[in-house]
Amino acid sequence: MADNHRTTGQQKSQSQPVAILWDGQNVQLKQKEAELLVDFAKSKGRLDCKNFYYNSQHKNQVDNKNRAEKLGFKGIDVPDRDKNSADKQLVFDCTQLFAVKPSPAIIILVSGDRDFAGLITILIALGKTVIVFARRQSARTQLINLVGENNFHDVDELPSLCAGLKSQLKNPKQLSIETNRLSA
Repeated sequence: MADNHRTTGQQKSQSQPVAILWDGQNVQLKQKEAELLVDFAKSKGRLDCKNFYYNSQHKNQVDNKNRAEKLGFKGIDVPDRDKNSADKQLVFDCTQLFAVKPSPAIIILVSGDRDFAGLITILIALGKTVIVFARRQSARTQLINLVGENNFHDVDELPSLCAGLKSQLKNPKQLSIETNRLSA
């Protein structure tokens, strides 16, 4: 039986639906990192869903939401005093994605929070590919073990991951400029 959640190195079909679910309470990205994240997702298939979860009671999360919205992300506010208030909403929304046909074949989760281990286990059991982006120093080992080293990436790896995507994306020259600028 194939191990569906590990990357094989083969290029994914551009018709596969892809979703990005970004936990803004857990991972903050600079604008260029977020742009590269979108480029990475597009290289995996058709990017159908881009959700950014945040708590408007925290100014830094609102600032990050504003930057994410410039890239077409849907900002989902979960105003609550709970430190991880967005987690429950993200899990709920992710499960709702599977009521839609076709459901995403690839889920890119931007979070290192262990609260998502159960969700990841379910997604893998459903045959979905789960790719996690986080800060390695804050990512939980359990998440890395669930998705495998090939599907876990530190956000600092985005420039090198996207460097090989030039031929797959619409504007490879711009990607090259951005990749070189971030790598410097």
